[in-house]
Amino acid sequence: MPILVDPEALLRCNLVDCRPPARPAAAPDIPRPAQAVDYQARDYDSFLRALLDLLPSRVPGWRDRSEADLGMAILELFAYVGDQLSYYQDRVAAEGFLRTAVQYDSVRRLLRLVDYRLHPGAAARAFLAVRSAGVGAAFLPRGFRVWSAGSAGNDPVVFETDEDRVLYPELDAVALSADAPADAAGTRVVLAAQLDDAFLGPGSLLLLEEDPAPATPPARREWAELASAPVVDTVAHTTTLTLREPLALRHPAAATRVRGNAVRASHGETHAQRDTGTGLAGQAVALDFAPLTFTAGADGEPVTSLRVDVDGDRWSEVEDFIDSGAADRHFRVARENDGGVTLHFGDGERGQAPRAGAAIVATYRAGTGEAGAVAADTLTRFADPGGGVRSVRNPLPSFGARDPEGVDEAKLRGPRQLRRQNRAVTPEDYERVLLDGVPAGAGIVRVLHARARARWTGSWTTMVVSVDLPGHGALTPALRAALEGALAERRVAGRDVRVEEARYAPLHLRLTVQVKPGAFARGVRQGVERALSGGAGGFFGPGRFGFGDFVFLSDVYAAAAAVEGVQSVSVARFKRLGDRFADREAEGFIPVDPLEIARLDGDPAHPENGILLVRTCGGKEG
Repeated sequence: MPILVDPEALLRCNLVDCRPPARPAAAPDIPRPAQAVDYQARDYDSFLRALLDLLPSRVPGWRDRSEADLGMAILELFAYVGDQLSYYQDRVAAEGFLRTAVQYDSVRRLLRLVDYRLHPGAAARAFLAVRSAGVGAAFLPRGFRVWSAGSAGNDPVVFETDEDRVLYPELDAVALSADAPADAAGTRVVLAAQLDDAFLGPGSLLLLEEDPAPATPPARREWAELASAPVVDTVAHTTTLTLREPLALRHPAAATRVRGNAVRASHGETHAQRDTGTGLAGQAVALDFAPLTFTAGADGEPVTSLRVDVDGDRWSEVEDFIDSGAADRHFRVARENDGGVTLHFGDGERGQAPRAGAAIVATYRAGTGEAGAVAADTLTRFADPGGGVRSVRNPLPSFGARDPEGVDEAKLRGPRQLRRQNRAVTPEDYERVLLDGVPAGAGIVRVLHARARARWTGSWTTMVVSVDLPGHGALTPALRAALEGALAERRVAGRDVRVEEARYAPLHLRLTVQVKPGAFARGVRQGVERALSGGAGGFFGPGRFGFGDFVFLSDVYAAAAAVEGVQSVSVARFKRLGDRFADREAEGFIPVDPLEIARLDGDPAHPENGILLVRTCGGKEG
């Protein structure tokens, strides 16, 4: 099909440009000269002066500097905002360095970088003597409040019991059957009553005091703790009690009464604070009372009294939200410099945020430190709805109080943490880990001596640590696991650890003692045996000799000659136990291998632990 072309249209295209008109070229941008910034302008006045100096170059026609001018009001507003931002900038920069930080939370976080934790303080503790009001047993619950009378300008000091207790009228005042303590070790008390383990048991507290108390202080008072169950003598109608620690005072039976209705208490008052969830990220709840009460846990570390429940579910406290997930029910505690406490919740990504309308209940105790230091017989006020308590008092002053560690103190102590080595590298490091104490069970185990050495097993190096336990005790499987666990936390990579009992070198010692004419030979012999035995305080007692320590004859002479009634001492045998060892009297010392400890218990029932024979000459018989 042929293409038709309009001649007139072709002519018009030749005469006129059909292309779209070209855009005019944009004027080139002339760079504005950079304005010099005065970085010394940090406050309102300097910011306002800098803005006024800038005006002639930006708005030459504006010359009105009246305070009523709207432009001047805007400049003053900018200067005010700059002053605030400059302050925040300086504070943020200062809080990032330990030397210039002043906020408690900033110092806490900086010191955590060197594994230093600020001590939160410790509440004062007290032992309360309670008298029951009824003729039968009465239950005293944990959290029973006792407080002081208070004085002008001083609020009452509140204590609360730390344990449940059953009060028995039979324990209000019990007479002694014999003077206490009733044994040489000072750990026995004999009561003139029959009290089985239904009344008292291990861990029970006893108060021994004069009855009646003297008009002029101080009264003879002493607390004691039971180590085992009572032993009842149905024939003599007495009860023998064994104490954990020896008594410090002598208590005559005629003037002393034992009070067994005793309970442990600590400073701090319980509060329950309720709030409502907002559903917003990072909700904060400020507690009405502070500081928080901290008590010593089973391992001796401070334990907080704070508990937070949201809609009936308990939430957990964390130091920060770094490891918290969106569903984790965590909160953290922020403490102000004045002791105030604020609870912070998550934002929904790092830690869960309480839903809108959620019931938040914070239960805590407030009160700690030296504010809980009270004198004896001051905690006498109480409220007893059950009517089972007649009176309460603290026979002795409170103890154990410690104020929370302040910012200034922490800034001095914290950097010294860098000097503490937290990794065991040399054998001495492994020894030091066990000598410093290891948590085991409900207490701290401290070995007397430790000796470590590296042993190549063919595949890796094992650090073997020999330990000498108090009393030359046995290394049980549970104790071995605890000690090896403590070493495993400090060991370097590629090195194994193993704990074993120390090897002992039993000795054979025979002495001839010349007794002074006026002394009893039997008493002198017993005194020499105690002085040289392996018991507590003896020359060969636990801890006296370490690994590889030689035994010198001159030291044995000195220990025996120090006993009253000894005129002279001569040695008949001075050697290691066993026929294969020669007598070392001529040399004057007994060598001990580096991995052995000299031992001489002097116990006839266990001669394998060393033999001690003492022969006396002269003196009086009897």
